Amino acid sequence: MPHRVQDPLAARLLADPEWAVALKPFMKGPASVKDLAQAQGLGLKKAHYRVVRLLQAGLLRPAGLKRRAGRAVQLYEAIDRDFLIPKALVPPRVLEALEGAQSWQKDFAQALARWERQKGATLRVFLNGEGLLEWGEEEEPDLLAEDHPALLNLWSAGVYLSPQEAKALQRELLALYHRYAALGPSEGRSPHLVHLGLAPL
Repeated sequence: MPHRVQDPLAARLLADPEWAVALKPFMKGPASVKDLAQAQGLGLKKAHYRVVRLLQAGLLRPAGLKRRAGRAVQLYEAIDRDFLIPKALVPPRVLEALEGAQSWQKDFAQALARWERQKGATLRVFLNGEGLLEWGEEEEPDLLAEDHPALLNLWSAGVYLSPQEAKALQRELLALYHRYAALGPSEGRSPHLVHLGLAPL
């Protein structure tokens, strides 16, 4: 049964991906500030600040001490792994950013730009046959070439489906996602941002 959030600070933090991911290591079991810092690539000071805020919001609780040479390390754990948040408790700007996937879009755009800089991609600005300015790539890359990373940015409004076919595509996309998501982290695997979308127009 999901934990129903009543505290406005807890609601705001959980609705903000940057803060919610800070809770993730503690959802898996007792963890320290250092564990959070290592998991999220944060400095200890920033990780400590996030733990303090999560404690203030009632999303974390102390979970004992980890004994070691010298001073023992305080461990914390999330109060739950599943939360229900009334949207009325979430500030409108946070809700808009979340529902508009602004954080993910920014990460995706940065990943694309990083690859283009590495490969020395060029931008072409030209006057087309109709007398309009166009912005585009000098040449379309071979997306499936072995030396091209697993990048895909595809939007289409030209797929015509019956309700039954759309339902079948929905199921197939979800099954494909879960198949690869189940692989989990291991040596040789790095995180990838995946966006699946389907909507009748």
